[in-house]
Amino acid sequence: MSGNNLVLPIVLWGRTAPTHCISSLLVLDDCSAVITGCHDGQICLWDMTPELQMCPRAMLFGHTSSITCLAKASACADKQYIVSASENGEMCLWDVNDGRCIEFTKLACAHADIQFYQFTIGTQKEGRLLCNGHYPEILVLDATSLEVLYSLVSKISPDWISAMSIIRSHRTQEDTVVAVSVTGILKVWIITAEVSRMQDLDPVFEEESKPIHVQSCQSISFCNFTQNSLLVVCSKYWRVLDAADYSLLCSVPCETDQSWTGGDFISADKVIVWTEDGCSYIYKLPPSCLSASEHFRSDVGKTKEGAVPPLIYKVSEQPDKKLLICPPVTCFFFSRREPFHKLLLQGDSGGRLSLWSIPDRSPPPQPSTPGHLTLQESFDRLLPVSSGIIDQLSVLPGKDQPIKVTASVYIPAQGRLVCGREDGSIILVPATQTAIVQLLQGEHMLRRGECKESASESTECSLCTYTFCTFSTVLRLLSRIYRTVVIVHEAGAMSEKG
Repeated sequence: MSGNNLVLPIVLWGRTAPTHCISSLLVLDDCSAVITGCHDGQICLWDMTPELQMCPRAMLFGHTSSITCLAKASACADKQYIVSASENGEMCLWDVNDGRCIEFTKLACAHADIQFYQFTIGTQKEGRLLCNGHYPEILVLDATSLEVLYSLVSKISPDWISAMSIIRSHRTQEDTVVAVSVTGILKVWIITAEVSRMQDLDPVFEEESKPIHVQSCQSISFCNFTQNSLLVVCSKYWRVLDAADYSLLCSVPCETDQSWTGGDFISADKVIVWTEDGCSYIYKLPPSCLSASEHFRSDVGKTKEGAVPPLIYKVSEQPDKKLLICPPVTCFFFSRREPFHKLLLQGDSGGRLSLWSIPDRSPPPQPSTPGHLTLQESFDRLLPVSSGIIDQLSVLPGKDQPIKVTASVYIPAQGRLVCGREDGSIILVPATQTAIVQLLQGEHMLRRGECKESASESTECSLCTYTFCTFSTVLRLLSRIYRTVVIVHEAGAMSEKG
């Protein structure tokens, strides 16, 4: 807001969807939406139907660099908030329902992962955001204001945190934060009710520090089915640890030339891990990793690298996948609200989302083809076709697609838009009239014969194609359309008053 003038940004994409090189993924608890962040800094909201069909709804602009992580920021179904972070320290709090940016802050550190943590004070529930990244502690932020409240700090061997997990206790009021540093040191912090209520910058030191001799840790997952195991995924192997004393129960190497990039528990006796090429593998854990088995912990101290558990099946990428400029992003999501889906979601540099539904029982040897959707496919399905900035000025004879706009700048003092095109030409247009022509599609777009007085300048002209028109003729057409729209609007307002 500047004085009495309200500045309203308008984006016209045209027939070509914007680039969306996906860098992070998030699924809401009720599976109603998927959120994707990209390396360009934009965030896309995708609606998801109960049949797991996806459709892009909104593009959010709030970051100036690549999105590094996304996380939910509320536990209420009626108030769906998410938080996003970028590599330059920016953080935004978004309302998923209408796409509003509620809060914004910028820190001096970049987050690699954010996890939402909710606790209860009396009858009131409050949310916290636990953040780790390129700094030697875990920052705890208020989920509403994005204010840093306190930090989880290491006394012994402080270093950057590679991955972390929150273990919720159903027996006591103490929850645990387990993290692994880049040097392979496992850290444990105890979060009590008193710690949760802290609102100052006093550090909270770790309760335990133990070397587990891992390198390049990618993720840590807690088994919510048994509450007795931890899955630690590193680049060249994944391991299962006992959540009680963090002893090694199982270790599996990556047999290909790829690297593991993440994993999670899909049941008490199954895990899913995925590689940087987009392939996912589901393994059945040995009895020594299952707390309900009589052989639980039978191989502690004797576990050998290479004792591979049985592979149930492999979820591979689609065979017609195009060459990608960066590795795809994969995540596993287990819905804690009906319907209780187990979803494997993947996003790539082409803006494509791939979705698999993981069944509880062993599937057939050939899993069904997942659902795929890209932004461009969604644009192609639009009726009418999405309008660009100057599509009406860029259609050439015999061509279906207009000349692409490769650069543009707006001159506020003159109200003009300058567009550079891929053929080397530069066009100046009045911005307001151009937007009106593109956005207000109706009967005025079908009127013909507007160029009778300029027959010498045009061999044929219609407001639906604008073929063979000179630049000056089209500008006069835009001006007439603008005046017509304004008159119709004022006449409608007068009739309402009358």
